[in-house]
Amino acid sequence: MLRPLMSQTQTLALRQELIPAQIQSLEILQATIPELEQKISELLAENPTLELVATGTEELAGNPTEGDLAPPPTAAESESESAEPGDGSGGDRPQPSSETGESFVDRHETAGELAGEMERLEESWREFMPVADTGYARMSEEAEERRQYRFDSLVAPITLQENLLEQFRQLGPLTEKEQALGQEVIGSIDETGYLRSHIADIAMSCDVELHDVSVMLARIQELDPPGVGARDLRECLMLQLERANRRDTLEYRVVSKYLHEVGRNQIPKVARALRISPARLYDVLREIRRLSPFPGTQVTSADNTVSVMAEVTIFKNEQGAWQVDPNREYRPRLRLSSYYLKLVRDPAVSPETRRYVREKLTESKLLLRAIANRQSTIERIAWSLLKFQPDFFALGRDHLQPLTLTQVARELGLHETTISRAVANKYAQTPHGLVAFRQFFSSGGGVTSGGERISNSSVKQKLQELIRAENAAKPLSDDQLTKLLSTNGIHVARRTVAKYREELDIPPSHLRKNFTAGS
Repeated sequence: MLRPLMSQTQTLALRQELIPAQIQSLEILQATIPELEQKISELLAENPTLELVATGTEELAGNPTEGDLAPPPTAAESESESAEPGDGSGGDRPQPSSETGESFVDRHETAGELAGEMERLEESWREFMPVADTGYARMSEEAEERRQYRFDSLVAPITLQENLLEQFRQLGPLTEKEQALGQEVIGSIDETGYLRSHIADIAMSCDVELHDVSVMLARIQELDPPGVGARDLRECLMLQLERANRRDTLEYRVVSKYLHEVGRNQIPKVARALRISPARLYDVLREIRRLSPFPGTQVTSADNTVSVMAEVTIFKNEQGAWQVDPNREYRPRLRLSSYYLKLVRDPAVSPETRRYVREKLTESKLLLRAIANRQSTIERIAWSLLKFQPDFFALGRDHLQPLTLTQVARELGLHETTISRAVANKYAQTPHGLVAFRQFFSSGGGVTSGGERISNSSVKQKLQELIRAENAAKPLSDDQLTKLLSTNGIHVARRTVAKYREELDIPPSHLRKNFTAGS
């Protein structure tokens, strides 16, 4: 009998791994302005060597006496403080140091060596260092009100489950078993308002009879908003009609018996079954469309509003030249604390304290560089878009040209993944409104009669215009749409038209047909 042999072997492999500083830099590059503000707030709480400077004034993080302990500024420091890191204002900026936190901490322990090291350190970080403080500068009244309003607006959104649990507790006396069952049912309802677990699974989980779950579900379906706790669209609409005392109506009959046929646009068949005209059926369907297919969003939609801020504003100046202006109003501005810069050069401070402070200063330096690089990268991308998409900025959204991340990356000497991270969820204010950076990038959607390629965004917009203008009684087929696009100078394949129509969430022609139009 053969026995397996066991042995130890060594292999040499080359791997690429990101160090924490690189990971942080990528996170900052990808973060939106609100996300960046949140991240910086967390870092300010952890790192006392950072100060936040807001709207030209300052809020100090760290020792409240650092203004009194700050050394007098040099002329170079005062000049560098007038410009924000990465604002494109020019001047010779120090290059990021390749020295790691460990090598920095373990060197220059004597007072003389420490003084020389700090002189070199200040030269490297000069643009991030504070000027002398004469006391706390107060923010302008308008800036303070705006800032306070934003903080007051950051409230935790209430979820649908929390809303339902609050109503459930007010139903009346409940046994412990009923409370547990009710909470299990509510926990199985998603944010759109639908019950996503089968009642048999809930019964097994709570060790109760199937009938008990059905009774409890019926009680929860009586809560607000109407339609909550439904298991499908049909039940959801029926619950809303029942709550409105409309059980004996044509709307209820259509929903309960013919919802599938209506979804397939079989209007003549349903009208004959109800013994009404197609025109009357369309009136009934208009009433049904007033109901909410996702009742849970009535509770959660207002609370889940996403705040969107433009990273840059692209505009023409008075001389008619295009400009890229970064959003400085909400961009966090940071600097190094003068108190801790003074502390780290003090020979009387213990080596352990100096080591801790210098580690934090190194972390601060890396963070400040990452923020400056983030802003610089976004601004460079904006200037590149001005070069690649001149017709869009001059003439409007109809004139977007095909553009890929690779083209911009090659232009800026960056990797395309860097461009992808930099434009993710970012917006630019343009003469044609607020535009997501991603919208500037699209592959070629078609070819014009002149042989020029046009973006798929332009093709989709033209497709929408043609469908909006079609005869509802005889909607255009994909073949007809392809021919009309060709007539308008846009040459695309029929399968491409079908693909774009589906991406626009436009149904095919047989589902768009109106049986009363033109009659």
